[in-house]
Amino acid sequence: MKFLTPITFAALCGFAEAAKQSADVFIFGATQSSSEKPQLPREVARHILLQRTSRSRYGSDLRDLPRSIDTESAVEHIARYGKSPAPLFVEPDATDASQLVVVLEGIDNKAASQIKEVLTQSGQDVAFTISDPPSATANTRLMTLFQNMGIASQQQCDFASAINPFDSNCWSGSSSVVKYDVSKSPETLASILSNLPRLAKFTNTGDLEAVLLLLPESSRYSSLSHWSVAAAALHSQRSAGASPETEAIFTSSSVLSAQSSSKATKKPKAVKIPQCFASFNTCMTQTGNCSAHGECVNKYDEGDKSSCFACSCKATILKAGEGPEHRGRQTQHWGGNMCQKEDISTQFWLIAGFTVTIIAAVGFAIGLLFSVGEEQLPGVIGAGVSRSK
Repeated sequence: MKFLTPITFAALCGFAEAAKQSADVFIFGATQSSSEKPQLPREVARHILLQRTSRSRYGSDLRDLPRSIDTESAVEHIARYGKSPAPLFVEPDATDASQLVVVLEGIDNKAASQIKEVLTQSGQDVAFTISDPPSATANTRLMTLFQNMGIASQQQCDFASAINPFDSNCWSGSSSVVKYDVSKSPETLASILSNLPRLAKFTNTGDLEAVLLLLPESSRYSSLSHWSVAAAALHSQRSAGASPETEAIFTSSSVLSAQSSSKATKKPKAVKIPQCFASFNTCMTQTGNCSAHGECVNKYDEGDKSSCFACSCKATILKAGEGPEHRGRQTQHWGGNMCQKEDISTQFWLIAGFTVTIIAAVGFAIGLLFSVGEEQLPGVIGAGVSRSK
């Protein structure tokens, strides 16, 4: 036992050192070249990937960053390694470069050396490293997030097709995210090595910007099961009986919410409510029971495989108080995706129709009087009028 103790201790130290192995990140395309290779936490790297692949103007309050990370420094890294933001009040140009993120799992020392050798020949160098790469479970959850955003496809494309932004079978928009496990598929590594120069050609022509993540094999069974601290906290609530869809919806809404300043405010953020929800519970939860003015119903038939739950607004009857002066009742209608807006279309059309009718009637009466006054008197009346002598 005396001899096993030092050996066991050395082995544990070796495993701990391997678990601390960082992940290299390469960026192809427009980016600021620098000799500095910072080590970024996984939460900041996650925001860089989301900012690059987001198909709308990206904004987040960075509330999932731990307190140990400086928010201003995180914003600087996102602005430096993310895609160039579009000017304000200008629609994104259709000719802008497509955005691709390639996540490679199971990278051992040999595979890393082969990939870096090919990248060095293409003039590519490490942009930054991820100091705490999470586990394979976290990567799967990250891909689920991209799938919910419509950026990643559930069907796996081969690497040669995935790097071609003109391939409609693998690309459905201006951005795409793919993930490959190199250790489980040696053929994938061979395809990656042979197609990396082709990827560099796409980026050199300005048709594509790509991010390549080399996640080490040592991180496969890491204790970090999420890329985001906030998602991990929500996962603990989910295990206590929350909805299975809560994590994906929470993460997506926090990422795609409107831009806000780094200083937190107490005002609620404006969140875009989708036209359809996948389930009844999700619809009722996200819309606040349709603002208590309706209920969620399935727009499609029950026999249809696809579901589209949306709010069906109902009228609210407001009863007056007691007494002769408070008699009567009022019917209030509601509209909007959450039934949060008062529908005043009936009152509007009544007032507008009445106003237009009155204006038309008054105008017609004035015109009729004017036309009658312009008519000449008959000749018989004119003959009976004689001049006095």
